[in-house]
Amino acid sequence: MTKPRVLFALPCYNEAQNLPALLDQFKRLNAVYGSLFKTEVVVIDDASSDETQDVLAAYPREDLELKIVRHETNKGLTGGINTSFRLFSNELEKENPPIAFGLMDGDNSHSPLHIPSMIEKSLQSFDVVVASRYRPSSTIEGVSWIRQILSLGLALIFKLFRNIPGVRDYSCGYRVYSPRIIRLLKKSFKDDVVFDPSFASMVEILVKCHLLGAVCTEVPFLLRYDLKLGESKMPFKKTIVNNLKLLATLRSVK
Repeated sequence: MTKPRVLFALPCYNEAQNLPALLDQFKRLNAVYGSLFKTEVVVIDDASSDETQDVLAAYPREDLELKIVRHETNKGLTGGINTSFRLFSNELEKENPPIAFGLMDGDNSHSPLHIPSMIEKSLQSFDVVVASRYRPSSTIEGVSWIRQILSLGLALIFKLFRNIPGVRDYSCGYRVYSPRIIRLLKKSFKDDVVFDPSFASMVEILVKCHLLGAVCTEVPFLLRYDLKLGESKMPFKKTIVNNLKLLATLRSVK
């Protein structure tokens, strides 16, 4: 009997220091839950200028199906997301398509060990499952209090002006998507699901899924910025401004 497949995409740029530890966690996930489903990983390398390609080439493939897609030019997070969703759509045409599709940061701040609880929700007919910082038992490590307060304030603004039932954390990129919503996104947006050139693209995806009728929910998770090596690539102030602009302008989909 063929095992159910789960496919996770990791858009990344210059994450040579963080990818091995993250991929090791995917191996542990398969070791524990491999009898229930097999998690496969595709790394979207956005023309990294560090040793990302060498690290991935040398990484041992035992116990993990790992694929690498490399952009020849840097396309930013938006490009990585669009490449991921194109791959997801293509996978739906295969004989044994994945039962769920996921996105996760490639900086080792998100643990794959939350995937089983997310898959459980997805199999209960939820189209989008968000790993949320704002659910009971969620924990945040390595993020300053001022940034946490600003993020929480932004989340409250999202909830007030663009309420998506079941969602509190609009900007976390750690999510699982159902095959149904992948098909609807492909039908509506073809090959380019997102257009915002900043980290606000994660909010853009969520709002578009909601406008297409997605049923959303969340699971608590542990955010570990203390494990992340290297500097953050997100311009925090610019991302806040772009998120607010997006919420004000994105009202419908074709």
